[in-house]
Amino acid sequence: NIVWRNGTTNDEEWMFALFKRTMQHYIESAFGWDELLQKESFIAALPIKQFQILALDNNPIGAYHISAKPDRLVLDMILVEPEFQGQGWGKSLLNRVKTESLKLNKPVQLSVLKSNPAIDFHLKEGFERFDSDSHSIKMLWRG
Repeated sequence: NIVWRNGTTNDEEWMFALFKRTMQHYIESAFGWDELLQKESFIAALPIKQFQILALDNNPIGAYHISAKPDRLVLDMILVEPEFQGQGWGKSLLNRVKTESLKLNKPVQLSVLKSNPAIDFHLKEGFERFDSDSHSIKMLWRG
């Protein structure tokens, strides 16, 4: 039983915990990890009500957050519970983002830390590198 829903305040702790479980290692190696700073920044920059959450049998297993800009959509975050990774759930999340992109006729932009193996996932899904800095790679999907 698959359900898509908007994030609620009840999801905030789960969402940050998922972010921590899946991203702490990569962030720590690039910038260091300050728990309080990470939590405050995450909550401030990515309002929970703007997350789209994928739930399986009423249990959230993944989510994404996009920001609409005049000329593009920015995929700020896409996360899948570690035990559900590699099973196509990330692709399901990304397909919803792509559908929104096509509807709005805007490309999707994202940034991935260079240490994150998700780079390969995004390349396989049609994203192209267009810029980078010392820590991350910027990618674009044009549809």
